[in-house]
Amino acid sequence: MFQATPAPTPINLSIGFPSPSLFPLQQLTHATNTVLSTPSIWHEGMIYGPDEGHFPLRKNIAQWLSRFYHPDSTVATAGGSKIEPERICITGGASQNLACALQVFTDPVVTRSVFVVEPAYFLSFRVFEDAGFAGRLRGIPEDGEGVDVESLKERLKEDEQSSNSDAKVEFCFGA
Repeated sequence: MFQATPAPTPINLSIGFPSPSLFPLQQLTHATNTVLSTPSIWHEGMIYGPDEGHFPLRKNIAQWLSRFYHPDSTVATAGGSKIEPERICITGGASQNLACALQVFTDPVVTRSVFVVEPAYFLSFRVFEDAGFAGRLRGIPEDGEGVDVESLKERLKEDEQSSNSDAKVEFCFGA
């Protein structure tokens, strides 16, 4: 008689859930011990308030971006940076960055529609809803150059004609 094999447990691909065997535990332990035993590092990390991120990291990212986007520039190759570290902000990820941008540049009371490039980063939809834009997302296709500008113009015109309020379209998001 055959025994039924249990169905395999499905892997949830909607969240970052790597196998624990992939975690570099020794390296993480070493890094944690280094950080916590070096006051000049941990002290900065324990301070509350606005923090753009560890300056040496931002400086290295700015230099790398300058070399990547301006490879022929003597400024970028001589150790200088066309992209300044003061313009780099280290965050917890795309969702946090999007929430910050929405908080600074939009107002759910005033913003009538939010135009989103399709396909879009699927986790962004919840961020838009949390920011007060539920039901106001409008998809815009892309072409070979990025946002399909003609389609966006058409959607803006439709949005303007269908609205009976003084609210404005304020924000376009590309993923």
